[in-house]
Amino acid sequence: MQTKIHNIAFEKSVLAALMTFSGSFETVSGSISERTFHAERHKYIFNAIRTLAEQGKPYTGGFIDGYLSNDLETFNSMGGEQYLMDIYANSFSDAQNLEFYVSELNRISDHRQVETIGQRMLEVANDLNVSDVFNEAEALLAKQGVNQEKKKTTFTTDEAVDDLIKIMIEKSQRNYESESCHGVRFGIKSLDDYIGSIEPNHFCVIAGREGSGKSTLAQCLAITNTIRYKKSGLFISAEMDKETLVSRLISAYGSIPFENIHRGIMYDGFMPDFTAASEIIRRLPIIIEEKQMPTISEIRTYIRKAKRKFPDLGFVVVDYLGLVKDPRHKDRLQEVASISRELKSMAKEFGVPMIVLAQLNRENVKTGRKPRASDLKESGQIEQDADQIILVHPELVDNSEEPLGTSELIIAKNRHGKKGSTRVMNRLEVCRFVGIEQGLGGGV
Repeated sequence: MQTKIHNIAFEKSVLAALMTFSGSFETVSGSISERTFHAERHKYIFNAIRTLAEQGKPYTGGFIDGYLSNDLETFNSMGGEQYLMDIYANSFSDAQNLEFYVSELNRISDHRQVETIGQRMLEVANDLNVSDVFNEAEALLAKQGVNQEKKKTTFTTDEAVDDLIKIMIEKSQRNYESESCHGVRFGIKSLDDYIGSIEPNHFCVIAGREGSGKSTLAQCLAITNTIRYKKSGLFISAEMDKETLVSRLISAYGSIPFENIHRGIMYDGFMPDFTAASEIIRRLPIIIEEKQMPTISEIRTYIRKAKRKFPDLGFVVVDYLGLVKDPRHKDRLQEVASISRELKSMAKEFGVPMIVLAQLNRENVKTGRKPRASDLKESGQIEQDADQIILVHPELVDNSEEPLGTSELIIAKNRHGKKGSTRVMNRLEVCRFVGIEQGLGGGV
């Protein structure tokens, strides 16, 4: 069917960017597909790029030329080397706005699909031999839904009750299995008593001022669930490098002062302790994605990759939201709101607990009060989207800046349970929090 719904210039720009900038395909791989393009030869070139990328090969012009030349007749019919040269020479390749171009092409593609459905419906409407025209029209829409592999979203109450009973039975069984956990927990009894568990599909925000220990709390969760409950995890580390992250995990597990690991200061017994702890951490089923300022599309790609390695991926940690980017938005407030919605959507899309770290503004410091959910930095949308919000609030000696050695963990939002707070001991020198009732020997 002939259509005027396309943007050939944008299609060429996307192909030019993919063929020019290393890593560009990985940036948009979660949102781009053959249907993004209208022109057949653009689909043809894109499929070559995708194949080379999936094979771990470069997908620059020379490699694409060589790959497509294996079927010279088809390659020439699509324009051959001259057309690739034309894309390179005459198209604006913009890596910074690549995600925007892909998003716009996908939007245009959606319009083309609706146009196709409309054309088919018109044919059905004109066919007076069709006995149930509404049924035929609904069948066309249903078929479109199947093609896009959308999850079922419409249920009868009968189906919903059956699913509820199944989930209740599974949870009940897990309650009697000490080595099993539905969702993820922190390993701090007083906090877990409030939260229960952060379940698949949940979007949990851990927030605090800089240096408050929000990363430490996320690491407690990672160690608890990979070691005690045998779950796998993905750590998207935008703030710290992989060496710092594993150093903190080794410190927490082995109760080895982080400073000694970080600065290479050894003491009697250091190496045996370090070796024993590092061998445990080495075997943890955790994938670390070390990327400064990742885009929301990159995060989706990281989760897809992790799900391929660990189909039952247990949790995702994003450290932290303030460093995530969404190039589709220029206004930062709109950008953060969009990022929050996207992260919540990913929790549901991939069926995984999404643990996202965030910063607080300075309002509570200025007024001398405890932090609230409304103190979340940059956007109120985060507060709206979150299933749980845990605020890490280090306690100070009265009228001073001296740390008391404890923190209050404030459960400011808990969509599926109680709100409240609990006090924990700071053992930040070994990257841990310990419940007051657990004593100095307790914790993860």
